[in-house]
Amino acid sequence: MKIAQLLSSTAAACLLMTVVYASDTSVDEESLGLRKVDIYTEDKAVPNGTNYHMEAPGTSKKFERAYENAPPMIPHDVTDFLPIDKNNNACLGCHMPEVAKDMGATPIPKTHFTNFRPAVSVDDDDNFKSESNDQIIKKDLHGQLWQGRYNCTQCHAPQTQGALKVGNTFKPLYPNKKGQTHQNRSYLLDELDNGVKVGNGL
Repeated sequence: MKIAQLLSSTAAACLLMTVVYASDTSVDEESLGLRKVDIYTEDKAVPNGTNYHMEAPGTSKKFERAYENAPPMIPHDVTDFLPIDKNNNACLGCHMPEVAKDMGATPIPKTHFTNFRPAVSVDDDDNFKSESNDQIIKKDLHGQLWQGRYNCTQCHAPQTQGALKVGNTFKPLYPNKKGQTHQNRSYLLDELDNGVKVGNGL
């Protein structure tokens, strides 16, 4: 009985496959993918281009952060501010904490005024050796911007406007009430040691 059922199921599957493959299953290659162009050449593969926000600083609307403690995105035009280097950083004119409120800008958080790099020494063979391998380093620079953070656009970027080929369905998850109440504010320095047991190495 079981053999008969197995044979009939196999025969039905073979018949179904025959019907499927006998039908016209051809697909126009230009309908493949998101670009909808000839897949053998790049001649027609023209990107939509970028359309950055051109509002002047202080007149634009802030973007909601993508996730907890995410670096905020730049909502205004940065054409005249680039390139940024350690000796010429126009961002500081509005975003330093002492002036940010008056300028209507997001203040630079405490993490950017903190050195997280451990002190190092050099041995007789010119090898660098960390003097604090087993603890989190947080050296307060007392209002002086840490030079490891001078390149603002390394983490913060202007946003382009336009239709997405694939919609973004990501939703931020804030694991506690503090995260929910600080959605548009960084509190990373308070959470830096979270999950790290000092003394066991990092």
